[in-house]
Parts: sequence; structure tokens; C-alpha cells
Amino acid sequence: MTGTVAFSVAVLEAAAVLAGPPAEPPASCLDAQIGFHTATLERLVTDPAGVLADEDGFWESEPPQRYTRIWAEGTGIDIPYDEWREQVGALSRLSDVERRNHPLTRMAREIADGGEEFLARAVPHICAYLPDGANLDIGIHFTAYVPPRSFVAGEVVINVSADYWRGDVGHILNSIVHELFHVGYSKARDQRTEPRLDDERLYGMLDALHNEGMATYVGYAAQSLFPAPGERDYPMLDDPSAVRRLRTLLNDLFALVGTARPEQIDRWSWARGVTMRGYYVVGAHMARTIESERGQQALIGTIAEGPVAFVRAYNALVSSDERVVVPGVTDGS
Repeated sequence: MTGTVAFSVAVLEAAAVLAGPPAEPPASCLDAQIGFHTATLERLVTDPAGVLADEDGFWESEPPQRYTRIWAEGTGIDIPYDEWREQVGALSRLSDVERRNHPLTRMAREIADGGEEFLARAVPHICAYLPDGANLDIGIHFTAYVPPRSFVAGEVVINVSADYWRGDVGHILNSIVHELFHVGYSKARDQRTEPRLDDERLYGMLDALHNEGMATYVGYAAQSLFPAPGERDYPMLDDPSAVRRLRTLLNDLFALVGTARPEQIDRWSWARGVTMRGYYVVGAHMARTIESERGQQALIGTIAEGPVAFVRAYNALVSSDERVVVPGVTDGS
């Protein structure tokens, strides 16, 4: 493993044929400074006994561990430390040779060694879906045995031990595309032109629909570059009945905002939007519809405006029974 790989991208690959001319990625985005950091994972694999001997120091000093704690605090999900200790302890009982040949070691080495090639292909694709002024400057950290499989909380964190990957490095790379898009989307928020809704909770839900949906769609569109046959969101996106079912769940949720207790709305939002993948799949379907009917530039324009514009742009293209209905915002239009 190489520890850190940094690469500056300034080339654009040919874009797919879309409805209208392809977007010209912003130069600020193409010049992204992205680091691949495998030091934490290396420490876990090469010195698990030392990690356990200074557990508090490991969680306090290693960036992906600190970010995992931020993620846990933000989501309200506990970190199962006892399970983490058992898994690291199992590593400590392996021989040095066994650890050097461990699947975690192989996967991290393959990802890090291919870092420059990945960025040369991924960054132009991601930037083509972002507005002017967006950039992807960030670090990507690799670790193992934490609850989420991938997330952004300060920087990008990838849990290479997650069962979800099934050892498929291509799937991990496709997920990194998803997470890097979040970085660009987040940095574009400050430039939005639409006013925020008075109801901050509802606006946050629409933001999640836009953000997760766009990231899922950009990853979906990157499958020719980084195949992800194990990604569960993509078959749902291609299944009209699944999209319809999830859209109904979200519409029912939006209708309850302002009437149900806020804490109940938050639980339902997590269950329907995240656990059941409503924000991801319905949002990706909306993004695909906008790009297919109005072109890539129109889709990018929704990021420059905001999530309400995203919903309205989609609703203008579909029949009434396919719309995302947000009372007081879209009024069924």
C-alpha cells in the first residue's frame, strides 16, 4: 500500500450522447486535489495488537475514526466498539504473512495503486454534473470494521471490510464516485439562488432527495467506467414499480410534515429516505428524467438553484400520478 496518492486532473473524457450538448465541466473542479489515504488501514492490518493496546489513541488520532464518530453523532447510530475489538483482535491472532495476504490488504493496495487512473477517469465524469465554482478538493480515507460502508463527514471515508462490497474493488470505486459527488454538491450549496423554505426540516428533506438522488444517478451513469453489479440501488432505479412504490412513500411522508411530531418525521425520513432508499432511488429517477428530457445543463441548473427547483423541474416533465408532491411547495403541480 502506498499511504497517500495525490493527483491533479485537467483532462476531459468524451461525454455520452445526451439530450442537448454535454456540459463543460468547471476548470476549478477538474483541477481537484484528492488524496487517497490508506495509513489507518495499514496500521490496523500491520499492528492490530498495538491498535488495541492504545484504542483511545487510535480513535482520537486517526482521521477516519474521528470522522466515524462525527457520522455516528449526526445519525444517532451507535458505534459497536465491542464488535470492533473482536474483529481487530481476530486480525491480531493472524501471522504477519496472513495479514500481508489478507483481503483487506489486497483491496486497499489495489485501490491505492490505481488511484491516479481512477481520478483521471472519475473526476471529469463527476465534474460534468456540477455547476461553475464547484470543486472536489478532499481526502479519501480507508478503514475497516466501522458501521457505515462509506460516507462524507469532513472527508470521505470508505470501510473496505463492509460485506456490501463482497470484495469487489470496482464496486468500491463506483461508491467513491457517489461520495465525491456529494463533496461537489455540498460546496455548491452556498451559491444557491433559490430562497430556503421557512420549514427547515422539510427543506432538509428535499435537500437529501436532491443530493442523494444526484449522487446515485452520477454513480449509476459511471457504471461503464466502474461496474458495480452488486449495487442494490441501481436495479430499483431500473424498476418502475420500485420507483413508484418509493415515490408514494415519500409523498406520504412530505404530506405529514407540519402535522406529525418532528421527531416522528425524522424517524420516518431516515426509514423511508435512507434505509428503504427513497431519497436515493426516487431522486436518481428524477435526475435521469430531467437529463433525458431537458439535457445535462438543465440538470446542473437545479444544483445552482436548489432542491425546490429540482422537484419542480421534474414535476413539469411527468404526468400528475408520477409527481413528487410537497404540500405548500408544489401543490401537486
